[in-house]
Amino acid sequence: MDTATPAHLTFFGISSAWLAAFVTTSTLLNITPGPAVMQVVGHSMVNGARSGQASIAGILSANAMYMALAALGLGALILAVPQLFEAIKWCGMAYLAWLGLKSLKGAWADPVAGAAATLPPPAPAWSLYRQSFLLQGANPKSVVFFCALLPTFAGSADGAPLRIVMLGLLAIVIEYPVLLAYSLAASRARQWLQGPAGRRMLDALAGVALLAAAGSVVSTSLRVA
Repeated sequence: MDTATPAHLTFFGISSAWLAAFVTTSTLLNITPGPAVMQVVGHSMVNGARSGQASIAGILSANAMYMALAALGLGALILAVPQLFEAIKWCGMAYLAWLGLKSLKGAWADPVAGAAATLPPPAPAWSLYRQSFLLQGANPKSVVFFCALLPTFAGSADGAPLRIVMLGLLAIVIEYPVLLAYSLAASRARQWLQGPAGRRMLDALAGVALLAAAGSVVSTSLRVA
């Protein structure tokens, strides 16, 4: 990044061309379904869009954590010790897989026990938040974006930490409406699935979404080249 052309600096020392490139990159990465999208879809499908906000908050909080680490210069340390993060990633994958299998087990359970024609009550918001925070915290794509790609756009001149924070906040603002759209779409599907059969279908779809998120996490790494 060229930081020696003050005539073109427009956003905390970032040229308009680099800012446009960052917004485009961030938008394309967000709209592509990944672990975060699968998590929000699964949670919103079972618990509704209102509770899905807790899931979105967990994902964005994990992003904010990595943004803060990058601004403090600690992001490079995470990238320098990929073995440690690999262990965290596999633990996150196992947790997601367990949740997915648990949901699938509920889908194949005896429907007589849950024969009420109402949808299940939403899960506690803190539980959804915690699950999503752990998911995104173990997502290599989030680490690479905030700890490797973000500093590249911010440059290395004076004020780089502030630029990292501002770009990170911008990325979070861009990601929120994308996750919200997925959440609302999944919640609409929830309203169509009433009764015992619908509840079992919800559990099955949520289980598949969580397993897909687990597979997406484990299939990525911290390679940045």
